[in-house]
Amino acid sequence: MNLDYRILWFENERGSFNAKQRLVKRVVENFGFNFPDPRNEADDSNIDNINYQLYDLIIADLNLDNDIKGTGLLEKIRAEKGIFTEVVFYSSIGESALRQELKNFEIDGVYCASRSDDDFREKVAKVIETTIKKVQDVNNARGLVIAESITLENEIEEILLNFFKTAEGDELNQEKADLLRNIYDRKIKQQQEFSKLLNEINFKDIQKLIETDVLTASNGIDALSGILKVDLKKIKLEMNKKGLTKEKRAELQGRVDKIETIKSELVKFNEEILKIRNTLAHVEEEIAENGIPFLKSLNKKDGTTIMFDDAKYVEIREVLKRHKKNLQEIALHLNTVN
Repeated sequence: MNLDYRILWFENERGSFNAKQRLVKRVVENFGFNFPDPRNEADDSNIDNINYQLYDLIIADLNLDNDIKGTGLLEKIRAEKGIFTEVVFYSSIGESALRQELKNFEIDGVYCASRSDDDFREKVAKVIETTIKKVQDVNNARGLVIAESITLENEIEEILLNFFKTAEGDELNQEKADLLRNIYDRKIKQQQEFSKLLNEINFKDIQKLIETDVLTASNGIDALSGILKVDLKKIKLEMNKKGLTKEKRAELQGRVDKIETIKSELVKFNEEILKIRNTLAHVEEEIAENGIPFLKSLNKKDGTTIMFDDAKYVEIREVLKRHKKNLQEIALHLNTVN
């Protein structure tokens, strides 16, 4: 499971689908997941063209178009497609009558709800929580964080490549050339410090050699932070000019506030993404006395431990989503001013 919680939905009344998906959207997002628009089917006409492996849950109304019953359709999907994704059935006939209807079919892993919003939301929330907990363990969390952090680091690289890109034959303007030189100089300084460190390390001390890493994703964070710092300086200089209208000054202040917000969020990237990514990559799982699994750093000097309860899993997903959104904001900002 990644950060997207995907739902396949069989419902022939568009108004009902739109209303109920808003209820489900809030449930999914409360668990820290993204909620891509569900695939909505009104009957069985496309069941051979659906990639069922993409979906974490199936929701189905009892009565569909062309006299198709959701129960019969799902029995067919189970038997012919070998798909055993959890299913939530709902209907205006009520939960009890719906359960009676289901007795005529052989469908495992099915939950029933009435069409009323409160009952529907409650049942769907419980089923979604169940599906999440099936894959919500330490190893899945490790895989999610490492995979998503790699994606975020790739986005940082893409932002920098686009920012410094020039047309063939053109050179960087002076401002960008200075920024790139600053990035280069900082890297040279880091390499020199690393070289000095290597000279000081006893070559027989394998632990220190393993723990030391010359290439870090924080270089990209530093570069983006430097670019945003220059943008802030330019805007603030413009704000000091005399004769600015009230409207222009308000516009510039809005830009300053926006940049400071995304820059402040970017500063947290090392602590909230890279640190936990590195910890998860070099830890072992242990079980606390209360039965909750936790990860303990293999680096005894670090001593980091991460307790994994339901709240921690939600927090991790929220942090990953937040930083992804912030990088999108940075890319949008740099594309606007570039």
